[in-house]
Amino acid sequence: MAKFVKTKRAFLIGTGIVGGALVLGTTLAWRRVANAQNFKPPVKDGETAFNAWLKIMPDSTVVVQVPRQDMGQGIYTTLAMLVAEELDADWGKVRAEQSQINPVYGNIVALGDSAPPPMKSAMLAMARVIGLQLTGGSTSVRDGWEPMRTAAASARAMLLGAAAAKWNVPVTELTIEKSIVKHAASGKSAPFGEFAQAAATLTPPSSVTVKAPKDWKLLGTSPARLDVVEKTLGKAQFGIDVRLDGMLYATVKHIPYVSGHLQEVRWKNGTPPRDALHLARGDNWLAVVATSYWSAKKALDEAELVGGGDTGTVLSSEQLAAQYNEVLDGKNDGVLDAGVAHLKPLRRTFGEHGNAEKAIASATTAQRIDAAYSVPFQAHAPMEPMNCTVRIAGEGKDGKVDVWVGNQAPTVLQWLAAGNVGVPSENVTIHTPYLGGGFGRRVDLEVIRQALACAKLTGGKPVQLIWSREEDIAHDAYRPAISARMSAALDDKGGLLAWHHRMVGPSVSKSVFARMNPLAAGDFPPDVTNAEGAAHLPYALAHFKCDHAQVDLPVPLGFWRSVGNSYNAFFVETFIDEIAVALKKDPYLFRLELLKDQPRFARVVDAAASAAGWSSALPKGWGRGIALAESFKSIVCQVVDVEVVGKDIKVRRVVSAVDCGTALHPVNVKAQISSAAIYGITAALKSQITLKDGQVQQRNFDTFPLLKMAECPQFETVIVNSGAALGGIGEVGVPPIAPALGNAIFAATGKRLRGLPFVL
Repeated sequence: MAKFVKTKRAFLIGTGIVGGALVLGTTLAWRRVANAQNFKPPVKDGETAFNAWLKIMPDSTVVVQVPRQDMGQGIYTTLAMLVAEELDADWGKVRAEQSQINPVYGNIVALGDSAPPPMKSAMLAMARVIGLQLTGGSTSVRDGWEPMRTAAASARAMLLGAAAAKWNVPVTELTIEKSIVKHAASGKSAPFGEFAQAAATLTPPSSVTVKAPKDWKLLGTSPARLDVVEKTLGKAQFGIDVRLDGMLYATVKHIPYVSGHLQEVRWKNGTPPRDALHLARGDNWLAVVATSYWSAKKALDEAELVGGGDTGTVLSSEQLAAQYNEVLDGKNDGVLDAGVAHLKPLRRTFGEHGNAEKAIASATTAQRIDAAYSVPFQAHAPMEPMNCTVRIAGEGKDGKVDVWVGNQAPTVLQWLAAGNVGVPSENVTIHTPYLGGGFGRRVDLEVIRQALACAKLTGGKPVQLIWSREEDIAHDAYRPAISARMSAALDDKGGLLAWHHRMVGPSVSKSVFARMNPLAAGDFPPDVTNAEGAAHLPYALAHFKCDHAQVDLPVPLGFWRSVGNSYNAFFVETFIDEIAVALKKDPYLFRLELLKDQPRFARVVDAAASAAGWSSALPKGWGRGIALAESFKSIVCQVVDVEVVGKDIKVRRVVSAVDCGTALHPVNVKAQISSAAIYGITAALKSQITLKDGQVQQRNFDTFPLLKMAECPQFETVIVNSGAALGGIGEVGVPPIAPALGNAIFAATGKRLRGLPFVL
């Protein structure tokens, strides 16, 4: 525990919680959380706040406080549905509002899910102490599930209490239907907005009972999303849409290498252009502030950034792949040099039962199956370019900072801005508009740091920093490149006896925290994201082991939609298919055979195969593949039909079955599965990040292509409501799509493709 506290303090210092911005001792933090239970958001236009989660207007409009960021996944709608259901509110009079930053809104589930078992209780305690607001890990609904329904049920009881007092009738005789309080015996009825002010003065009930699923009227249906109208009419506000009086614009250029430092700036004409009002400089970047984005960009185009200081300039994808193989061969428990990528592997076992190594070593050649797989670095490529707008008014205790940015971690941004500018944390306001795509990209802090540096130079004028597409592709925080070796042993009856999954790659979490604060990343705990989707499999395996060799690289890494599941599912489900082929078994039936003790998983596989018509005939040149993955507490099976014409791979149909416990908004669930599948198909067929001499070779969508609308397949999704605990939905359609596609390509061509992106 002492080591954890030391790491926590280093993190807090580096992100601005300690050291001039906000001294947050444990006792004070617990007091703040206790106070937050009674926190009520600010009100306007006659609103009445009942608790941290909801306000009611005189016309009975319910204003739901949403503490998560909407990046297209529909959180504004689904979280508002939790409140509306318990209030029996009229959905047509419900709207969502981005919440303030407060510990009561901390995402407990996100930190708990990501913590390794030895640290889970400590991480959960820290989450409750600090109250970090995070959007990621497909946790938004799971985290809001209990507190938001409970808060709404409490407000409902208070509304009924106020109506009972006004009408002088027993509260047990009252009901609410579509925001109308009714008393059947007397025939009285009134909108609950009429009772809001009186109700809010009552003492909240000490306990409430939320509705059972059988009593739901809204949850489980698919009402119109709350963001549809303004997005359809072009009225939705994204970060890049922010416009303020007197606003200046900035853009940034980084040195061309993935590591190293900015040593010199050389201007085309010897000096900065006249359009450059201000220059901000960081460790590896230069920003120009001007009166327009175009002026800033044209001025910055005249600058040549000379960087160096690290030997990482020699790093290439080919070198990295070769050294990964040496790690997997067990040849390098010393230090191997790939530029600054000192591959001294930190080997960890993330899951084990039986004795897989012994069973595989004892297998005959005929009983043993081996395969090697790899995935490249991947960029996030959200459609809205990275941007941030900052306005600074003064410093010290009276200084104020406003930040407008699409982000996934507003609490951390508030700490960062406070520590960076030197103002109290409560004097920093984070404005969160819609995010034009996130996928984990908007967890990174670099664009905020740069915007703050620019705003310090403008004398109080707001400044909007925008990254070009080239900068975003070439200087993203990438999904890591990973290599894996899979080995299996068959028993004397031809059954699958043993499984050994070995992989090598860097830690995403360590890279993310190191960029937040280098002091916090030195003694980093085991990163469970390395083995997500590989450490625990649903298949019946007598002997099982999953190893990871963690290496440090100079390449910045970030959380990418579904994180470790995105590549581990490719390794696992492709290998399962290879084993099925070796045993001359149907890949679908072979999975069912291995799922004999997992009926929930088996139902999902059956649902997908049945909906896809697994045994139905396909045209010549077509193939059908299947893959299964559990991620973020949800189970998804996908069946892909593919047509191969020469070297051209055309995805024709994707049939998915998903069990996320209970689909609260079925249409949105289906939309998210399709969205994630498109994202995964893009990575499987189209895009990759490669390195040469320490430089990223891709710069824009011509070299980092995305799946076009005309290339999208037909999508069909079957929802399997098991009633299990809620799972996530925003990311879970990514993991199985690449292996299902690869397995379909094999079925069509007989060629087994073991590396992404697929190339025939």
